[in-house]
Amino acid sequence: MTKRIEAANARNRPAGGFPIDLRFLRLAFAALALAAGGLAMAQKADATAGRNAKAGSEPRLNLAINEGGAANADYSETIFRFQEFAELVEKTLNMKIAVVGARDRNRLKENLKARAYQLLLARPNDVPAEAVRDFGYQVIATAKEPSQTWFVVTQDSPLRTITDVKGRTIVTPDQYSNMWRVASAMLRDNKIDMSREQVKSMRDQAAIGWSLQSGFFEVGVINSISGVARTWEKNGGRVIAKSRDLPNMPFIASPDVTSAQVAKLRAAVVNLDQSEQGRAILKKIGLTGFQETQNKALLDFLAWIGDLEVKQP
Repeated sequence: MTKRIEAANARNRPAGGFPIDLRFLRLAFAALALAAGGLAMAQKADATAGRNAKAGSEPRLNLAINEGGAANADYSETIFRFQEFAELVEKTLNMKIAVVGARDRNRLKENLKARAYQLLLARPNDVPAEAVRDFGYQVIATAKEPSQTWFVVTQDSPLRTITDVKGRTIVTPDQYSNMWRVASAMLRDNKIDMSREQVKSMRDQAAIGWSLQSGFFEVGVINSISGVARTWEKNGGRVIAKSRDLPNMPFIASPDVTSAQVAKLRAAVVNLDQSEQGRAILKKIGLTGFQETQNKALLDFLAWIGDLEVKQP
């Protein structure tokens, strides 16, 4: 039993997450001191070891969870919140699932390229979209509620439309994040080059709202499904621009997952909102439901925002 848990840790550590076998989740939470020692040992894992999961005596798939820069939960909280969702995947495929909290964006992309993760559920939509385009992954489903990127201002701001943003101070989520890329595309479509504007980045969207209300910036960029967005207009703020509807929380599968398995997973998650138990799972992970989505939706999204060009300082 111990060897099996250690093997799962060694396979899944490279994304920066702390994997726990679902069958031993409660035991692991009851022994956090021992888990700390396991984490140190897991740090020595090879980045591509996850691809060899099916070489063991029992079939196993790695499910990575990425909640984006706005998520402040640690690895154990992420795994606890998605426990029932992962158990649904286990039951649907009749295979063991190792859950990984994948927080680091660059490591996530590296491990998707190496196919270390057979499944990914991610709030940022650009990374899974690139995995579909570049690494042969396929979309299982996306959240029913689409997301949007909003440009927001305070109630007393003189700014009325996105064209008024030019020359103003702007605060956005992390530089090169999916929302930063969407904001850049929105400005580009209005003939504004974001690289020439006064832009600062913050990881937490609540901090973006606070800094805007405190007068440190003139314009903010937030996600429509974030907590600050849901109360922005209620609290007197204004939205001066909204992006098109964007794919939200893509659930994707690597080429190692068969078409039959993808079909089973798609049916299982799309029907979650049809039962009380399924709705409880959705509520725990912050969604109202899943919908069937084709690869094209993510590819069209990437074509619009354009390729990411990381500029060296």
